[in-house]
Amino acid sequence: MRAEGGGPIRTVIQAVLKRPTGEFPSLKAGRPLPWESIAERHFIWVCEADWDVRAFMMQPMRMEFRMSDGRTLVYFPDCERLLASTAIEIIEIKRSDDEHRRDPEYSFKLWLAKRVCKLRGWNFRILSAETYLAEGHRLANARLIRMDRFAAISSQDYLRLGEAFRLADGTMPWGAVVTTLSRTDDEWSPQGLARLRALIVRRHVRVDITRRITQQTPVVLTESAAIKLGK
Repeated sequence: MRAEGGGPIRTVIQAVLKRPTGEFPSLKAGRPLPWESIAERHFIWVCEADWDVRAFMMQPMRMEFRMSDGRTLVYFPDCERLLASTAIEIIEIKRSDDEHRRDPEYSFKLWLAKRVCKLRGWNFRILSAETYLAEGHRLANARLIRMDRFAAISSQDYLRLGEAFRLADGTMPWGAVVTTLSRTDDEWSPQGLARLRALIVRRHVRVDITRRITQQTPVVLTESAAIKLGK
């Protein structure tokens, strides 16, 4: 079961939880998304900045499992992601690797959810925040990139950047892209940096957010962007 309009089926107000909760205005999702833990909030930041995530939704659906004894078990997945490969992931986010094993009935619901996802051709993942979010520089980069997701990009910025990428055969160093977007030929321009981060969230350019970003980090013009620009 999904919510009307394709949004989250459950909000943080409905959840009434005694822990940190809130909403994140997502540019990629096109709406505010609820989070019910710090781990979920950080995971949203990563999805917002990760080029491999084409679209995502928190609290995307309600699963109901009818048991032979008449009971109905209800499960709300934390996240649904559409990846660049077109694969669909259903994700349960936990702080640690063994957190979900402490409650037998909850573990059983996750097992049932995994079976349902397999039948539908979806991938089901139990994601450990202490592992996934701690890998490399993924969270540190996402934390900065998401801050500039709403930075305005003009048509001239797109044209200037498209020409620069054409001359560079589709790949440029981070500092050179900032220079191109700065409008002042400044590779340390805060405005150029903000525009680059906004383009990463828009999936116009691709950067490996798991690695430390420097002025030499490769920035790749995406295939769809190159087609639009006539590369």
